Amino acid sequence: MASTATVTAASVVEQLDKSPDVLTWLNTVLNVPGDDSSTDPPLVQHASTLDTLQTATSIATQSTSATLEHIIDDIARAAPRLAYDIHFTRDGALALRNILAQSLPPQSRSSVPTTTDSAEPDATSKVLERLQHLDTLRVRMEAARDVLREAESWSALETEVTTLLAEKAYARAASRLSASARLMPVSARTATTPGTSSGGVHEPRRALLTSLANQLEAALSPDLVRAVTASDVESCKSFYAIFGDIEREGEFRNYYYGTRRSSTVEAWSKAVIEGESGSGEEPDKETPQSLSAFYPSFLSSFLAVLNGERAALPTIFPDPERTLVALIYTTLSVLTPPPAQRLAALFHNGSSATALKDIVKLFQASEEFARGAERILEKLRASAPPLLTASSSSSNEAKHSRRRSVRMSMSWRSMSSTGRLGGGAIGSTGATGGGADEGAEWEQCLFQPFLDFQVDFGTLERRLLDETLGSPLPGNIRDLDGDRAARAMRERAVDVFSAAEESIERCLVFTHGYASVGLVRALDAFVSAFVETWTNSISNLVGTDSRSMPGSGSKPAASAALEDEELADLDYTSQDWAHIQKALHLLAAGRAVKDRLGMFETRLMASLRQVSTVFRTAWGSGGGSGMYTPGATKGQGLLLAQSSLNSLELRELLMRVVPSTKHPLNLLPSAHTALTAFARANQHTLQRVLLSPLYAHLAAYPTLPLWSAARAQEAVPGMTGVIVPIFSLSPSDVAHRVGDGLLNLPRLFEVYAEDDALGFELGGLAGTDGVETVIAMGEAEERGQVHSPEAVTAAWLSSLGRATVVHFTRDVLPQIKTLSVAGAAQLSADLGYLETIVRALGVEKGDLERWKALVGMTDNEGRAALANDDGSDKIGQLVAKMRKWTV
Repeated sequence: MASTATVTAASVVEQLDKSPDVLTWLNTVLNVPGDDSSTDPPLVQHASTLDTLQTATSIATQSTSATLEHIIDDIARAAPRLAYDIHFTRDGALALRNILAQSLPPQSRSSVPTTTDSAEPDATSKVLERLQHLDTLRVRMEAARDVLREAESWSALETEVTTLLAEKAYARAASRLSASARLMPVSARTATTPGTSSGGVHEPRRALLTSLANQLEAALSPDLVRAVTASDVESCKSFYAIFGDIEREGEFRNYYYGTRRSSTVEAWSKAVIEGESGSGEEPDKETPQSLSAFYPSFLSSFLAVLNGERAALPTIFPDPERTLVALIYTTLSVLTPPPAQRLAALFHNGSSATALKDIVKLFQASEEFARGAERILEKLRASAPPLLTASSSSSNEAKHSRRRSVRMSMSWRSMSSTGRLGGGAIGSTGATGGGADEGAEWEQCLFQPFLDFQVDFGTLERRLLDETLGSPLPGNIRDLDGDRAARAMRERAVDVFSAAEESIERCLVFTHGYASVGLVRALDAFVSAFVETWTNSISNLVGTDSRSMPGSGSKPAASAALEDEELADLDYTSQDWAHIQKALHLLAAGRAVKDRLGMFETRLMASLRQVSTVFRTAWGSGGGSGMYTPGATKGQGLLLAQSSLNSLELRELLMRVVPSTKHPLNLLPSAHTALTAFARANQHTLQRVLLSPLYAHLAAYPTLPLWSAARAQEAVPGMTGVIVPIFSLSPSDVAHRVGDGLLNLPRLFEVYAEDDALGFELGGLAGTDGVETVIAMGEAEERGQVHSPEAVTAAWLSSLGRATVVHFTRDVLPQIKTLSVAGAAQLSADLGYLETIVRALGVEKGDLERWKALVGMTDNEGRAALANDDGSDKIGQLVAKMRKWTV
């Protein structure tokens, strides 16, 4: 039996076509044998096969029926037209036959039998040949007629145009030249013959057209200049049409631009500016004026000219917006001397402070002019009809550029003499495509002179700040007492930060935040230089006067400290009290400067965050590669965005100022460092004054005779030979005075404990060895926490005690030449006494304890310790030298 897989609708149709009848096909499909002896397959298999065949046959039937219906519909639609087509073809053939028969000569018609089929093709061929001959003759005769007409036209062209020019019929002359110009491509095609060159034939004609067009332009130019000068819009419009006929719209624009900008350019070139060479040499010249006064008025007058053009340009030109843009650009580009030269002269002829401020004012005037010009362009854009499409404008430009005068026209020559680029000037038709690009050109031409100053803003701003402030110190600083010196510093700080805030405004106005890096550097250096100048003056405030004796000098009559009877016994001179007051006042002034610095940094941070916000918005708009283009116009912003100011350093700074929960950003690190150094210098000065009586007592301490005394016991008076041993030694007088001075320090700080000046920069409070102490207090001060009076007093007492110990162990004790046993005992007693006092002041163990231990050793103990020393114990070597210990 055949497989049911092969039984499909297509196979059913194909097999039916090949079989003689249905019964044969069915037997073939069912695989029924021809003889009766074979065994029949089960009926179940036949049933399944028949079901499949029935399905396939049904599908084939439906498909065949559908196909037949489509064929019948097509035939039904085409049959009615078939008879019409046959009749139409027959009528056309009969008509053609009659026409051909009539076209033959009479003798040909009589000699050629019309009834014979063999003669018809010959007659048709002759007719067609005759038709071809006649057509060729017609074409050649028409060509000859055109050539004769063209020759007649060209021969009379020069005479006609000259006559029309003499009659001042400029429009008719332009129309005549335009018609002749339009004939040039036609004649170039028709006059080409073998063996001749079209260039040799038409070059004289092109030269003639150019010459006549130049004559027309020369005749028109005086009237055109007068019409443009008088703002005769209708005349200008007719002249533009004439120039358009001779395909010289660009030359018309050059005449128009040159005439309209002549007054503006003349006002710029003839202006007498202060500081320029020759500005005051001739007495008949007008009075020189500053550039800051002239430039805004110049731009205002130029803007008034542009505003007047707004009404005239739409009537004259088909593209008033682009025409006005070209007028602005050409005017700005031909100014002599260039604006950049006059701006640079400000710095050569005056101070940097005045120059930069003037530059910023001129920049603002330029921005105001740009905004005004943009408003005028916007009005033109809103009122003008739709411009030509790109395809039509490009085709017009191609047509206009098809012919350019062989001899440069007068307008082009005049533009070349003023520095314009020949052939591709902005004013020409072919160079005014793309209003956006032209807009960027005139904007960049306006703001380009300021770009170099914007790039160098940081350096120029620093010079301005230095010149504006002058000397940070008053001239009589040495004659001022503490209160007046501190007041002078505060007043100077007000001037410093006021000038710094003006710098922020200048940066935002002049560079729109692009010079933020230079601004931060300039401000940091400026504030730090101010503080450093006061720091360097501190040593001069105290002076280097030596103290002949402790307590010398008169007591101050108006000292607040001495009015208290508890401090009347302190061993300080009137000069010491004055220095103490001055140091305290300067510390208070330093704290005030730091507070003002913090407020200024907040203001600076807020400004930088605003700049960062707009910059990051612009960066994100271009997928991370966008540019921030601020300013009155896009061209102005592009100059800044494409300059070196738009650097990676600027991006890093603006990302750093983004608000976060981290530690506050220190924008002016050098200023903070300078304030810390100022505080340390005042603290060191105050320490020197407070400890000066103690240092004066210790000055003679190394040369006391006690150190070389030989007796450790005293004889009893009246009892010869009886020696009473000394079981304990009292401190020496010098040690007593030093100890009393250290014990009096807490009394002094009880008076000044409430003074906030002592708590300024406690983190840097140190002894003379320069090691920083009170780290926890320093960290708390950085967080803005206020220290308690007890903590301030403890820090200062510890620092003073440590400074005394350092001075005593490093400067005083090493000067002792010899030390006897009795002297060592006395020195040990002094060291023990002083150790007890400084420990009460909060000084940790150190060199003082080491000196006491070594001095208290016996000779044998000292020699043993010296023998074990590897040379690193400097104090042990000094004591061994004093005690004469040898190994």
